[in-house]
Amino acid sequence: MITVSKQISEHFSSDEFRCPHCNKLKIDENLVYKMEHIFSKLNASKCIISSGYRSDEYDIQIGGFVGNHARGIAADCCYYDKDGKIIPSKIVICVAYDLGELKGIANIDGNYVHFDNRTAGTYYGDERVSNNSVWTNPYDYFKVSREDVIKYTGEVIENDKKVNVFYKVKTNNTGWLPEVKNLEDYAGSKNNAITDVAIKVDKGEVKYRVHVKGGNWLPYVTGYNINDKNNGYAGNGKIIDAIEVYYYTPKDIRPFKRAKYKVNNYAYQYDNEVSEGQDGYAGKFGTNIIKFQIVIE
Repeated sequence: MITVSKQISEHFSSDEFRCPHCNKLKIDENLVYKMEHIFSKLNASKCIISSGYRSDEYDIQIGGFVGNHARGIAADCCYYDKDGKIIPSKIVICVAYDLGELKGIANIDGNYVHFDNRTAGTYYGDERVSNNSVWTNPYDYFKVSREDVIKYTGEVIENDKKVNVFYKVKTNNTGWLPEVKNLEDYAGSKNNAITDVAIKVDKGEVKYRVHVKGGNWLPYVTGYNINDKNNGYAGNGKIIDAIEVYYYTPKDIRPFKRAKYKVNNYAYQYDNEVSEGQDGYAGKFGTNIIKFQIVIE
């Protein structure tokens, strides 16, 4: 624990973490090192500390309780890019999460983030909502894509790890429509209900099924052949109102990927997950599906 003026790392001095109430200093050196790692990963130009160490009195005044700031293991900060623009907190949070070094990460207001170097438990928060953990995966919660993060980190996605998904749908008026790849377009026709769906991937495997409007879920299928009624596509010629897709990541591709898909203008669904407001499928029982999109991320 550092209690004296000191240049801790390339971009952080201990004086930046002093308590503005009493001017005292106590900051965890390991926390700063981890913030430096985030700085480097983001290719940042600077980081402004809005709150580091806080005395017990000041911590209660600011937050209502004595917490990790008073222990000297927390800091609130804002990172800037090479052009001097603020890097959105959701991007910083995703980078910190990917590095896996901090167990305390939270959004404050869209620009500033909270980091703490707790050793027990995790705090994945959004302080605009509460002081409790509210997310498990920041990409899902903050609606961030890998491409959004790469704009700052400059990482290159290896082509051999990219998974392409191909799909087509059949409508009750026009039959099978042309194949679509990833999110280059959407499968469907305006005001024309979808009855059948076919999906395939170029790496790994995918299983999927559909729910018939006014009926039940049909069996899972894994094939991609519109001439195979048993396993080539999901559907039985009747209008569908929900789709469930699950992607199996092959062993040579890590981290694990998921099917990200949606119908009509509803929110994206990931695999068959039911966390963070997801239903385990895309669609709304009783409502015709006229548009379908999917990508593997």
